[in-house]
Amino acid sequence: PRRSLLARRTASMAPLKLVGRNPSCRRSRRRSLLVTCGCALPVGVAACARAWGVAYSAWSSHARRLATGSTPLNRRRAPAVGVGAGRNSYDEESVNEFLRSEEFDFLSLRSFRREAVIQYVNTNQSEPLRILLCFLLAIGGAILPFFLPSVGSPIVVGPAVFVASALVCAVGTALFLRERGKRTEQLARLESEYALGDLRVELSDPATGLDRRERLRELRTKQRVVLLFGSELQLQEALSAAAPYRRRFVQSQTILVPVPLGGDQDDAQRACEAALGSRSEVRNGRKWLASAVSPGSWCAYLDKLLQDRELEDSRSVWVALNYRGRVLGSNFGCPIWDELFAALPPTNGLLSTEPGQADASGAAAEVLAAQAEFYRALLSGDAVAMQRLFLPVDDPELSFNMQVGENGRDTNLSAWDVVLAERNRPELVIAGQDVTVRNGGSATTTCIEHPVLGPTLLATQVWELSTPTASSGGSDRAVPLWKLKSHRTIPYAPKVEARVALRCDHRGCICFGKQFNAMR
Repeated sequence: PRRSLLARRTASMAPLKLVGRNPSCRRSRRRSLLVTCGCALPVGVAACARAWGVAYSAWSSHARRLATGSTPLNRRRAPAVGVGAGRNSYDEESVNEFLRSEEFDFLSLRSFRREAVIQYVNTNQSEPLRILLCFLLAIGGAILPFFLPSVGSPIVVGPAVFVASALVCAVGTALFLRERGKRTEQLARLESEYALGDLRVELSDPATGLDRRERLRELRTKQRVVLLFGSELQLQEALSAAAPYRRRFVQSQTILVPVPLGGDQDDAQRACEAALGSRSEVRNGRKWLASAVSPGSWCAYLDKLLQDRELEDSRSVWVALNYRGRVLGSNFGCPIWDELFAALPPTNGLLSTEPGQADASGAAAEVLAAQAEFYRALLSGDAVAMQRLFLPVDDPELSFNMQVGENGRDTNLSAWDVVLAERNRPELVIAGQDVTVRNGGSATTTCIEHPVLGPTLLATQVWELSTPTASSGGSDRAVPLWKLKSHRTIPYAPKVEARVALRCDHRGCICFGKQFNAMR
């Protein structure tokens, strides 16, 4: 009986053992385990990303507080009265050293300056999330076939499923690599911009007149900076074009730093003297003109920048920095100065009572008189005087932007008879007239136009010396010796973004978009 009872129990348990060894049951368990892991994987990755984001945000906010010196540690260790200057300078040096130190970036697999990473995190809040989503899409496409049941389901794991999974994985990988490349490119650009802050310049203190040396990062929130890289002749050309805007440099709180590509500071000094006329004029221009300290380090920075962009060019390069030390714009060749100043507007409003250049004499006084005659003809609608003022030479920039219809009559050029009509002529006053006379019979005048309606305008006129002729028509007004080649205006006012510019020659005027471009 005992053996028969054991046999009955064994027989009753046999079916259970057969069920436990069923292959379909094992596949069902594996399938449920994979589904559970697949559901938990995105949740785990999202939780890790969230934790990383919170930790990184806390770290970046601590870094910002450290940069401003407002951490609780600094508040607890406030220096006593009388020794604060040394302690504050020490804290500032430690903060700058902390921000200049490098930090390894796992996505880019390279190191960047910590201040570049902080700037990227503060200005790009959504890009890390897009990169994470693209990464999850690629991973999901790779493991998609393992989540599909193979038995008892209308979806059969076949070639079509694997092809769709490969396509999803490829699209996710491509998007991930694209977003990662954009992130690396932005970090590299920020790295190059903040590396400029380590370079030093020598400038004059407007209060004491003494020269001092500072790093570019110490000028942040105080000065804007325009850098000119080039040979001696290239620097002379750019400085000669910038000289008529010397008052605008001061109004825009902008300094100009010429950097000789050969690394010899004497080349920059000779270029400044040749462009401004004499060494005394260079000393007078120290309000807006600075010099590069250790030009070799500046040239090394430019060479590295061109190598990173895979560019090799013998032309000059200009770079404009805003108050935060960020690159506002850059390009090859000489800047279009009036359009650049439209992007560097004055910090304060301009007065219509601002006096013109007081020390003008000789040829400079004659050019200013011709400028006054131009505005008299413009405001009074004197077409005859306007025709006598202009030199019959087409302006290349105006010719390039002029458009003519198929019928040959419709054009975007407004002739002077249309501009000087009573309903179209402007109502304005001018102030802050400046003139620069160059050897060879050419001159440039600038002034600020104050219209009745609208923002103030920066006006530039280019003149050429011509042979005097006798006046005709019985007019008692003498024909001026200086002929006008071109006239151009652009908005120049605080908190005003210039989008269009006006260009005029002897044919008339055209209003078109500004040419200022950034090589970022």
